[in-house]
Amino acid sequence: MSAASFKEQGNKFLQAKQFDEAIQAYTEAINLDPKDHVFFSNRSAAYLSKGDASSALADGQRCIELKSDWAKGYSRKGAALHALRRYEDAVNAFKAGLEISPEDAGLLSGLKEVE
Repeated sequence: MSAASFKEQGNKFLQAKQFDEAIQAYTEAINLDPKDHVFFSNRSAAYLSKGDASSALADGQRCIELKSDWAKGYSRKGAALHALRRYEDAVNAFKAGLEISPEDAGLLSGLKEVE
């Protein structure tokens, strides 16, 4: 299977709230293409949905490292930091994303929520 196929499979698992299966599918996609930031973003969402904020944070950070001009990476990082009750760090992550994309709805609502 291709990395894109594993990503699609992961998306279906995530929608069905089958978080472990989604994480596994995204991991397979990452193994095939470790430079695609979207795979890390999606796995971060799956980890956070499962309640594993530390792993979600690691994937959010990796997403930013791979594509620092993509707002969603900062949303993932901020959401994970919020879940870890690292509120000041979460605010900083959301604000860093807003510097890149000032109108991003996910970043704006994440920042408002954490403040």
